[in-house]
Amino acid sequence: MEKIIDYLVNERNKKPMVAVKVTASFEQHDDIRAELEVWVARREYPVFDCVTVEGYTAAAISKLAPFMDGVGVYNFLVTLRERPDNGKKIIAAGFPRK
Repeated sequence: MEKIIDYLVNERNKKPMVAVKVTASFEQHDDIRAELEVWVARREYPVFDCVTVEGYTAAAISKLAPFMDGVGVYNFLVTLRERPDNGKKIIAAGFPRK
């Protein structure tokens, strides 16, 4: 988790407390967290052997929502896993931003 927190603090200029809060959603999803750590290191979404949730990979979410960075993309995979109906509604609506 430290790699993700470091990324948020040092590259996204988030306060440490905010970074810890943002990363809390990954504590229950080791597979998603591990793939995000690879993204932080390489800035690439894996193509093979990647996490798939409700038929979506991080690369697919990134194409649908190019305004999201890796943390946002992987947080959305958590949303799809925990609340699939809500996640699918967001996708269907084109990822509306407030």
